[in-house]
Amino acid sequence: MDTPIKSFKRVPKPPATKLKIRKCVICYHDLVTAKKYYALKYKGPGHVKSMCERISTILNITEENIAGIAGHLCVTCKRKVDNVEKGSLPPDELRRLFSQSHGDQSQQSSEEGSSLIRKRMVKSPDKTSKRRHLDFSIGDGNAPPSQPHQSQLLKPVLEQIQEECRILCQLSFNSSFRRTDLNSFLNWSQGEQEQELMEHAPTLYAVLQAAAVNPRSEKRKPDAAGPKHGVPVVTAASILLHSRNQFMNAHQVMTGLVLKRGGAGKVTFNRLLSRSMSVGYRTIIKKQTEYGADFDKCVNEWKEEIENNVRAEKQEPVEASQPVSPQQQRAEQHPGFKLVGDNVDLHVKPRYSTIAEGNRDLHYYNVAAVKHRIPAPELDKDKPIGTVDSVPWTAYLPTADDNETLKAEWRYLVGRTIADYIPCFGWFKDYLPKHLGHQYSSLAKKKTEVISLGVILQNENTNEGMASILTETHRYVPAVDGVPEKMLSGGDLLTCERQLNAQEDRADSDDPVKRWGGLVPTIEDFHTYINFCEVIWGLLYSPLSAGDTGTLYHARNFLRAFNVSKDPFKNVNDCTDLLEKFTTVLTVTSALEFFGMDSLDSQPTRHVLDDNVDTDPKVYMEQTLNSLVEEFAIHDGPDMSEPVKLTCSHCSKEYKSPGGLRKHLKAKHPGHTGTSSSEFTSDQDSVYNYSCTALGLCLLAQDFADARKHGDGGRLIKLHKFLMLYFRLTGKSKYAYHCLHVLMQVSCLLSPRLAHHLTWNRFVNKSGGPDTNIEMDREMEYLNRAFKDECRGFRGKVTDASVLRVGRAAQQLDAVMGAHDSSYQIKAASGQHRKKDSTKDVLQLIQHVHKEHIFRPTDGRVHFAYPTISRNPLRQMNLPNLHAWMKKTTVDISRKQIYRA
Repeated sequence: MDTPIKSFKRVPKPPATKLKIRKCVICYHDLVTAKKYYALKYKGPGHVKSMCERISTILNITEENIAGIAGHLCVTCKRKVDNVEKGSLPPDELRRLFSQSHGDQSQQSSEEGSSLIRKRMVKSPDKTSKRRHLDFSIGDGNAPPSQPHQSQLLKPVLEQIQEECRILCQLSFNSSFRRTDLNSFLNWSQGEQEQELMEHAPTLYAVLQAAAVNPRSEKRKPDAAGPKHGVPVVTAASILLHSRNQFMNAHQVMTGLVLKRGGAGKVTFNRLLSRSMSVGYRTIIKKQTEYGADFDKCVNEWKEEIENNVRAEKQEPVEASQPVSPQQQRAEQHPGFKLVGDNVDLHVKPRYSTIAEGNRDLHYYNVAAVKHRIPAPELDKDKPIGTVDSVPWTAYLPTADDNETLKAEWRYLVGRTIADYIPCFGWFKDYLPKHLGHQYSSLAKKKTEVISLGVILQNENTNEGMASILTETHRYVPAVDGVPEKMLSGGDLLTCERQLNAQEDRADSDDPVKRWGGLVPTIEDFHTYINFCEVIWGLLYSPLSAGDTGTLYHARNFLRAFNVSKDPFKNVNDCTDLLEKFTTVLTVTSALEFFGMDSLDSQPTRHVLDDNVDTDPKVYMEQTLNSLVEEFAIHDGPDMSEPVKLTCSHCSKEYKSPGGLRKHLKAKHPGHTGTSSSEFTSDQDSVYNYSCTALGLCLLAQDFADARKHGDGGRLIKLHKFLMLYFRLTGKSKYAYHCLHVLMQVSCLLSPRLAHHLTWNRFVNKSGGPDTNIEMDREMEYLNRAFKDECRGFRGKVTDASVLRVGRAAQQLDAVMGAHDSSYQIKAASGQHRKKDSTKDVLQLIQHVHKEHIFRPTDGRVHFAYPTISRNPLRQMNLPNLHAWMKKTTVDISRKQIYRA
């Protein structure tokens, strides 16, 4: 019988560890990191039965080969040996485990068994150490290990990876890891890059995949949602390829763009550049300039298409087998677009001020083009609807039909609020529409295409600056044979006013292009709405009314809306939020008084639906809501369109103005004030009058906001008639002027097609919902905010070049970020702010206000701040002056250069 052979081989110890190499004699697992193990020693026959003998008995190892069992035993295998001896575990399982790790020893002959398990003594490279490492290997003592050497195994794999990377980095291959142009980034796809690795670099992909995949996690969550290992594998490959070839930097450029959009500084770029995760700051600046080179390409294409359509209309029709009608030809035309602009101001404060460099106020002009969503190709675009003489000035005042339409809209708004806050009227929702629709509701919910045209480095407050702005924007106006087509140019009041004045300065020019004859200025709605809020604040908001329950200032203090001030422009969001809550409180409180209810949970005692009478619930709802609106919101007043007769009550003498009547009374009838048919005395209950006035004004503002949300331009134009009167009443003459200007544009000054665009294409819808429309000048405020956020990254070093670069590349970078987020399944922000639920606060205010019965007429009640307020503020309107102003203004507007034939 052969004696087991001992073979010694000096192996250098790995420098990374000084631990002994221990392996379990059964499962052959590494025991370096094990906290506990058992040392096996065989002392020969005649001694107490050792663990080696116990194991050899189970594994059927002969007595001569027991010495080969000496070594170490892991805790798991020790537990299995104990279970086998107890009978709780079959010995075949332990034998199978030993066979899988060492080979089947139980069927080896005694001669083969002598060379089956070898003990090799490994001496430490440290000569001063006497520690020796035990290693087990299968085979002959002088033979090498059964597995190939690591270097021999990896050599072909490394060569294959080198070849794959060489092919990917070739310029002719045009890898997706190399392409950094705008079109490639707009179509950014992580899946495409992963597919490229799988097809052209399978070995590299397999190695990275093996490193990224955790088998246990895969078994535990095999169907986990979202991207798994493709993203880290592709990202790791991009870093490695960039390290090999500096032009394989698509991922690094994308990371740099993300950092730039997030406002990162140069230090952040340098830190990630040192780790090959991003490119440098200068490279991103160059990319911004490159992406913004064709910022107006889309708008120029729109312009060219419109010009081709105009030429096609002017050409003589060509005979064809199937003639095309003019209406069908126009239906295939481009719908047109509108230019919108707004001033954007920057204030730069240097760290150290000098004579040459101090604080700077920079004034620029931001421009965008908005494509029309609701076209009207069948309407004429060349001739105006009429002349100023063909439309009487009384057409711009509210008519009886306008009042009926307004009453129907308020009935809907009041009904929705009552159904939401009074439980017993919740069934109103079954008969009220979810939205107030209009004839173009299906088109108004389509997403709007907005193209940012960057920032113009001019100040609209100067004549030279406005002239440069008009020259820059007029080049986007379609023109055929030197004759520009009319198109709308929107903005706030200042922009519209400056543009009209600049065009009047060029009125003597014979060239329509030089006098900017293609741009028709018009005022937008966001600033109009905020100015109407200022009207409401002027009539209803006073710090002196803090103790007057039911007033706007009292509601502000009760709801702790302390950010609201006298000027709504200082905090638009908080002011509009307070106005919405105050409108709800007044609406519900008036309903409780109308139905004779003590609280929200009680039952109505007046205007009750009689169950014994066969009445349609919808008819009952409409009648009661109509009565409620007429009683508290719609106020009787003078007919604004009728001529006013000022007559002395003593001698029946007529006068043209109130001033003439007052002088007559003072001279001819001293001691008598007298009244005329156009003058009204104040009512006795100022609390009731204030509440009715507030409800009417708040519903008017709510109607305006609701029309804007649903893109109802027809309703919004009609509301301009009412806004014009309130602007005129409160001294906002410029906004009254431009409201009248808009009404004239729609009625007579513009062509039917342009008037249609002015009415219905005055909103922007970024979400594609039925009630997500916003005003165009509000969209410009968002673009201004994005521009200012980019400028903050300049750290005060604002130059003309940097401003142009940021303004022109802003929209392209937004599209790149959208493609990036879509590829990596990043949920885009909705753009809407989540409002904190304030229902409890509103309910508390309703209960508090209803205790005072502010909608119940009571003689003698007085608000401290409003002792003589009238129920209808328009009663204070000086009708003769209003009529004279409207007659003069309509003539002045019609004589503007842009409306001349």
